[in-house]
Amino acid sequence: MKKLLVFVLIIISIITIAVIGEKGIGTARIQGYKALKVFVQIKDEQIVTSDFLEYQTEHFNIKYRPEDENIIRETANMFEESYRAIAKEYGYSSKEKTVVIIYKDQNEFWSYQSSIQGQAVMGLYNMGTIHVLSPNAYKDQGPNFMKFFKNNGPVLHEYVHKVVDELTGGNIELWLTEGLALYEEYNINNTEWAAGYNYERYFTSQEMREGFMYADEVQSYRQSFDMVKYLIDSYGMDKMQMLFQELKSGSNTDEAFFKIYGVSAEEFINSQVYTK
Repeated sequence: MKKLLVFVLIIISIITIAVIGEKGIGTARIQGYKALKVFVQIKDEQIVTSDFLEYQTEHFNIKYRPEDENIIRETANMFEESYRAIAKEYGYSSKEKTVVIIYKDQNEFWSYQSSIQGQAVMGLYNMGTIHVLSPNAYKDQGPNFMKFFKNNGPVLHEYVHKVVDELTGGNIELWLTEGLALYEEYNINNTEWAAGYNYERYFTSQEMREGFMYADEVQSYRQSFDMVKYLIDSYGMDKMQMLFQELKSGSNTDEAFFKIYGVSAEEFINSQVYTK
């Protein structure tokens, strides 16, 4: 029997400025997410969604409010598209449906996780469950807000976190899972994080691995993307999948990198080979 409150490890994608307003999510997306990987107190999923409606697809159980009836079918299709794309990319399949919770507005999202009160949250991945803000919150983007939601919203990003978490047994550093999520947005949705970003300097291995959640959001995410893109472009997705297997077997990140790429993660990050 589940307890009302549990302590869990989560990955949160947070926009650092408000969703509602003249600049809206588009500007927020450009400025960046701040990723947090922290222990927090979270309400039981069944309590949170006890009065939600459910929409079932082949691979997802989506919980939503009546106010989102107008977008549920199209949103569900986006999740299924993400499933197919990542299944092809990673050779991944799942017999169990992934639970998705869609929150009708920011206040409802905050009620789920009080520690992010006041932050504009687009999406959150937590222990196998994906939480997203309703596409209806993106209506300030105009009549094509659903297209904007698909290309700039959290669906693919959070689903990649879910799959990578499973493939590595949760043994993955934050910079790597964020870099992978951004790479797949680029690869599948043709959305490039902080395109044309000019570095004053590159973060060191210590800064990326131990201080990622405190570092400048735009640079830390962009550098993660650059590193992952270099690894996949240079060595292929097969090597990345082998890295997942090493991590799942219990190897730490440096050990896994050395076995697959011939250098430790520390050496790779500090070499800046991905900048050339």
